[in-house]
Amino acid sequence: MMINLYLAILLFIHIPSTCPLSLRNASIPTLSPSTDMKCTKETEAPSLTYLVDTTGSMSDDLVELKKVNNWLLERALARFPCGVRKYTMVEFNDPDVGPVRKTNSKTEFAKFFDKISPHGGLTDCPELAMEGLKLALESSPPNSIILVLTDASAKDYSKTTLINAIYSLLSKTKSEVFFFITGLCGSVDDPDYQIYRKIALKSSGHVFKVSVAEIGKGFDYLDFMVSRPVNSSVPIFSKDYAPGSHSDSFNVKGNYTELVMSFDGSVTSVSLREPNGAVIEPLVKTSTTGGFIHIGTKPGEGQWAINITGSKDHSIRIRGIKETNVSLTSDCSECHPHATCEEFSGTKRCSCKNGFLGDGFHCSDIDECANSWTNTCDDKCVNTLGSYSCGCPIGYKEISRNVCVDIDECLDPKLNSCHSFATCTNTEGSYSCSCPYGYYGDGSHCEVDECTTNVCGRDMDCIKQRGSFNCFDPCMQHMTLNDPWRSTDNPEDNYCDKDKSGWYRFIGAGGIRIPEKCVMGQNCSTVAPIWINGSHPTPEEGIISLTACSYYNKDCCHWSTAVQVKACPIGYHVYKLTGTPKCPFAYCTDPNSLNEQCPCAENEELKLVNGAYGCYCKDGNEDLGIEDLELELKCSTNEVKASFRTCQLKHFHVKSIHLSNGSCIAVKEAVNNGLITATSPLQDGLCGTQLYTNGTHATYKNTIYVQLEKEDKQLIIRDIDTERSFSCSYPLDVEIDLGSPLTPVISAQSFKIVGTGTFKARMLLYENGSFLSPYNKTSITLPTGKRVYVGVILEGQASSHYAVVMKSCYATPSRHANDSMQYPIIKNKCPNKRDTSIRVIQNGVSTEGRFSLHMFKFIKNQNFVYLHCEVNICDTRKGPCKPSCSGVKTHENMSEETSLVVKCGPISQ
Repeated sequence: MMINLYLAILLFIHIPSTCPLSLRNASIPTLSPSTDMKCTKETEAPSLTYLVDTTGSMSDDLVELKKVNNWLLERALARFPCGVRKYTMVEFNDPDVGPVRKTNSKTEFAKFFDKISPHGGLTDCPELAMEGLKLALESSPPNSIILVLTDASAKDYSKTTLINAIYSLLSKTKSEVFFFITGLCGSVDDPDYQIYRKIALKSSGHVFKVSVAEIGKGFDYLDFMVSRPVNSSVPIFSKDYAPGSHSDSFNVKGNYTELVMSFDGSVTSVSLREPNGAVIEPLVKTSTTGGFIHIGTKPGEGQWAINITGSKDHSIRIRGIKETNVSLTSDCSECHPHATCEEFSGTKRCSCKNGFLGDGFHCSDIDECANSWTNTCDDKCVNTLGSYSCGCPIGYKEISRNVCVDIDECLDPKLNSCHSFATCTNTEGSYSCSCPYGYYGDGSHCEVDECTTNVCGRDMDCIKQRGSFNCFDPCMQHMTLNDPWRSTDNPEDNYCDKDKSGWYRFIGAGGIRIPEKCVMGQNCSTVAPIWINGSHPTPEEGIISLTACSYYNKDCCHWSTAVQVKACPIGYHVYKLTGTPKCPFAYCTDPNSLNEQCPCAENEELKLVNGAYGCYCKDGNEDLGIEDLELELKCSTNEVKASFRTCQLKHFHVKSIHLSNGSCIAVKEAVNNGLITATSPLQDGLCGTQLYTNGTHATYKNTIYVQLEKEDKQLIIRDIDTERSFSCSYPLDVEIDLGSPLTPVISAQSFKIVGTGTFKARMLLYENGSFLSPYNKTSITLPTGKRVYVGVILEGQASSHYAVVMKSCYATPSRHANDSMQYPIIKNKCPNKRDTSIRVIQNGVSTEGRFSLHMFKFIKNQNFVYLHCEVNICDTRKGPCKPSCSGVKTHENMSEETSLVVKCGPISQ
């Protein structure tokens, strides 16, 4: 006898008769049976348990799961209004599992989701899924349906005792386990993932590999299973298959209402042969997740045969459905108008028609367009009574009802905008244009790319622009990366170079070259360190191409890209980097590469200017006016040093630099530090030093006088005179001695530009956020975690017209501003986003800049913290001075009159 075949639900395969719930003109019933429904008594439904991964990466997954859970329970309640069930919520993380929450209330169960707080789990990918499953099985009633949601593999898959305990609990409780996997730590062939398939096979469950947005597509089969009385289905056949075609058989014994077949994996076709020889061929479209098929009614007893084909690993489960008293009636007239009445073993049963939802006595239209997982539309979805229709998205055309096919725009030049030289490539719903090799453009415009013809030679790089090209020497035009964290000596962190694109030179304490050997993980302050697979070129080789590799997951070259490298004079290299594919990947530096000394001073770098290499200021400030010269101040325990950088005086002839007492002249310091320094002793009267006290501090003041000559356009010579006042303050009860461990609590700088007046900038620490009470102690001790309040103040004539702009603020464990260990607080005028305790209260709005942060201490038992700030003085009459740190580009006043460095400290722990 031929069985009446109908398809009810397909995961990833939409059949209108079983689309998700959206009741119209009817309210969703509560767990208590409604008085207007055919419900004589409450009936036990399968218990439902959720085992959820609560690590930090699961936030989006849990939001989607909560939404789909509400849909599932409302839908099950509409189908089975007399059903009552128990609910269990179990959490697992690493290294803990739990807690366990239980309830009989659907409403309270929905609130359990609000109590989940994703956290942790960032050190490695796999989680304690097996420990969590054991706890879930122990905490759930028998015959439960257990849903496992995670984006990771099982860390504890190899614990034999644990796995055997799970198998024993499955055999004892007869529970079914369904895995919803939204991510992987490795391959689907790895044992930490395959354990999911083994457990699903043991429990007649499934493993659904889905994206977060597709979680709902795996719930159609669960809807059918939870919408029935407990023990109303019996496992008949369960098997896992490798890719390919397979034939099998199973035996049906007993009187079943129908058979139900479910599958996971990429099943492309399936057919069954009944005991009487009749063949059933359900329509199955390719699916990467799985499906659910009703196999007729009143299945015949005896030996059945099954043929199945899948392109990847796939699984089949077949269950027999027993007759129940749900929706039974003695009179078909009691069925809803949108229901059918079917007879089984002398009894009648009401069933809602395709496209409607309910218990047969009450049926409501399903709004298939209400949820993304309940229709197959790509774009437009229109709900209709008992069904829905789709509109074709852009790039498709409709060939029959709800059937859209892609338009090949490349077949008709009128349908694409590709240039005549370009290649047109059709894609689903769209197309792309690309210029051929040797041409430049976006595909809609193509022109000859001269840079592909080696027009610039081997020593130069080429930049192509529309209508032109430009040759340049990357040794002259590059950006610098001064990041000590790149050193291979530094432990793992989360730094990333996804935004690095162009020519770069590495400088600083971390090293000046990318290492040439594999850098293992947990180095270079990143997860995936990048190294060079090859030897650096010599200057004679010009620009060469090398392979950059990143270490990840025990693979030295997990990801690779081409990097151009050039050797520049005096021993450094420049690199043309490309952004990394994801974070955290970062380029490393070899600290051993610092052994080669540069002939320039520590604040200088070698540059090619007018065809010759020379030492110039690293920040490019070697061509400044006299008013822009930076005075560097160093307050020590027996003297004050006021210095100018020699690289900033290259375009001046220095006639004289001296203190108030003209016999105390400035000299060029040795040790290649590039400074011209005048030393003011800490003794009243010597070299013009003046001593002032205020009851708590002693302040030593002096003035440095500068006489320069500058040639103007090779026609005239001008004498230029200026003076700068400076001071350092010391606590009165601190002995000014070389053996003293303390440096001044406050340092200040005064400066005078002829015609504008005298100003002073200083830095203070305040006791609280009112910024009214500065510390007046000989030393400041603050515990870690306490908030410290810092102010940078501008004082002087007509100061109301100016604003303090804190350009860069940072902390060091020593008094030296150029200490290699620096913790950034403000960078590029904006707070360090990695430290959420930093609050910039005022910057660029008045004569005082203010910020605060939680106190900290440096590693390696460093006991002191010193604060340094580079500040600009900005004229508010020429435009706004407040920097924008919101990410939105705004107009910024570029007329910053001068730049000073102020500091305070130490703060001891």
